[in-house]
Amino acid sequence: MRQDSSILEFQRKRGGDSAAFFVPFLTPDMILLDAGCGPGSITAALAGSVGKAIGVDIESRAIAAANRLAAGTRLTNLSFVEADMTALPFEDGSFDAVFFHAVLYHQTQATLTRTLAEARRVLKRGGLVVTRDADVGGNVLHPELDGVRLALDLWQRWYEHADPEALCFGRRQGSILRAHGFTPVWAGASYVNHSADAASRSEAVADARRSLRGLGPQLVGKGLATDDEIHAALAGWDAWGADPDAVYFRCRCECVARKD
Repeated sequence: MRQDSSILEFQRKRGGDSAAFFVPFLTPDMILLDAGCGPGSITAALAGSVGKAIGVDIESRAIAAANRLAAGTRLTNLSFVEADMTALPFEDGSFDAVFFHAVLYHQTQATLTRTLAEARRVLKRGGLVVTRDADVGGNVLHPELDGVRLALDLWQRWYEHADPEALCFGRRQGSILRAHGFTPVWAGASYVNHSADAASRSEAVADARRSLRGLGPQLVGKGLATDDEIHAALAGWDAWGADPDAVYFRCRCECVARKD
């Protein structure tokens, strides 16, 4: 998955809320793998509920950020490893649970198959594979400004989704996990709220502007966007943020499945 500093910063802000649905399934003796851990905030939030938590990410910048986070905590059961989730450096049956947060949605079918095969390999019998991922069809946006819609489209272009069904990945997680040999035991959904109050709307606009300014030159350089589109998207977010009744709720679907 492509990363940039703005994406890592956004991930850093979201920790326990992103994994709250998973906590009831955890026990103090479990060994947990957070695959595609990013800057490690979710891994750290989960570490307090398990015996050991390990985060892996292929991006060196993400692991560096995660190690800085770990150094600032008192968690002795938390560690991070730079690794590819399609070729994990762990023995068979090493983990009681493998967690994927906002990573499977970005993968091609071939990569997804390899990733879930690796998760199955490193899980113990009866272990859990747990996913939380996007479903664009479930997002709630008001007002539906052209500039904001364009911004959301630009982010989709960045991830280069060739499959239109990828945009509704979240709702299909159970069937996808079942097709790869797991048995779903729980499903749910929640929202990331970017408009709870004036402060959160302001933060959402700042995050959006930071991301668009960071990704803009790369989108333009790859021929995925024009400078005019970047400017229109920025203006759209400014207009959205100026509306005191604006709302933006991002849908995240959740699934817990078991290795039989």
